[in-house]
Amino acid sequence: MIWLIALRNLLKNSHRSIITITSIGIGGLAMMLFGGFITSIYFGVQTGLIQDQGQLQIYQQGYLKYGSADPDNYTINDYQAVITLLQSDPQLKRQISVITPQISLAGIAGITETGNSKTFIGRGIQPEEADKMRLWDGWNVKVSTPPTGLNRDQHDEAIVGVGMARQLGLCKQLNIVDCEDPPRLQAKVISEEQIDVSDLVSIEDKAQLNQQTDKRKGHQLNLLAASTEGAPNIMSVYVKQAQSQAQRSLDNAYVMVHFDLARELLYGDQPRSTVILVQIHDPNQAEQVKQHIQQILDTNNMSLEILHFNEVDPSFDRVFNMFSFIFGVVSLFLGIVIIFTITNTINLTVMERVNEIGTIRAMGFRRSFIMRMFLSESALMGLFGILASLAFTLIVSTIINNMNLSWTPPSNATPLTINLMILENPPLLLSIMGFLFTLSVFAAIWPTYKASRMNIISAIHHV
Repeated sequence: MIWLIALRNLLKNSHRSIITITSIGIGGLAMMLFGGFITSIYFGVQTGLIQDQGQLQIYQQGYLKYGSADPDNYTINDYQAVITLLQSDPQLKRQISVITPQISLAGIAGITETGNSKTFIGRGIQPEEADKMRLWDGWNVKVSTPPTGLNRDQHDEAIVGVGMARQLGLCKQLNIVDCEDPPRLQAKVISEEQIDVSDLVSIEDKAQLNQQTDKRKGHQLNLLAASTEGAPNIMSVYVKQAQSQAQRSLDNAYVMVHFDLARELLYGDQPRSTVILVQIHDPNQAEQVKQHIQQILDTNNMSLEILHFNEVDPSFDRVFNMFSFIFGVVSLFLGIVIIFTITNTINLTVMERVNEIGTIRAMGFRRSFIMRMFLSESALMGLFGILASLAFTLIVSTIINNMNLSWTPPSNATPLTINLMILENPPLLLSIMGFLFTLSVFAAIWPTYKASRMNIISAIHHV
């Protein structure tokens, strides 16, 4: 009966009730839309990183602590044996989508045609496996990462960052949009005191540098890096295209080449790699697969460790934590607005019904009945506000999702399509609904408490 009385009182003051319910609905709309956006960030950015790096990465133990300063002593010495071992496990064979080695390298890159050179950082990949990884979409969020651009049969191809192409003067040659080559540097007169480093390069490497550039393949880029013996080694590749990278510092120095070429440049014929990337079909099994792989490695006395991609690169956690914090702050302020709105509505209702409260108390009803009566009205407004927020959210999110808007997260080089994932995240949706209902009841506690404590005689004679 008390719910019927509460509904009747809401209808009696329909104008005020509609305003309050709309306020709750708009607050819920903002929370749900922002929550859906954060959900899309969580799955979208994570998908992009998994497409590029896999869920799991196998390193020599200690690589993350000391490998950058001493890469030669922290490489995987026989990567193919590790891959074969893992692929022979029946359980992992079903779970693993792609497993591929990768090499990190650095050195000096010089372009033959322009005469420009600069330091570079890059990686050697297996194009076929890397392109297969970029098709992964375990959460069906439709994140599209462009292919590597390397041909598996052309081992002398290279991809550079747009900033790297600009530094080397390749903007015009590669037809890069919004890219301008640097002014041509004036030739400097070489003094007699300048050190001659030509003896550091072997005869074979000199012959390779002096070869006629094949214009059909592209623009020749010479990569100089130190081999495991400490001697400089040089390779010539042809720049196929330029691709933007997420960070400017990386974009200005990025070079991607074939795995075999990078391995030959650094290690010669030795079967070594920096890391082994592991991508699995079901992202929810990542921790289980990690523990199983680590167990296999330990059983075979391999001094290797396996890490989640966000343990290697914490950028994903930082992006997600930043937006989660913003969501919490926004929700807090929206909750405060909702509390004041509901409190004001209940206060006005109580002031208008002082005589009714006195009459009900004179008839023998307890104070708890007065509190339940007004709390039920507030609860009903909260329920109707939740339904309104759901309706608003479905309409607005459908419109936004159909607009195909996009944005580029800090950890991505390519933009992501904004797809507000609201119904796809039931825990978040239910928590927002519970938060709104709790606020609706909590905001009415103090006004209803004061109403229940009114003096019966004064309330009856209130004018």
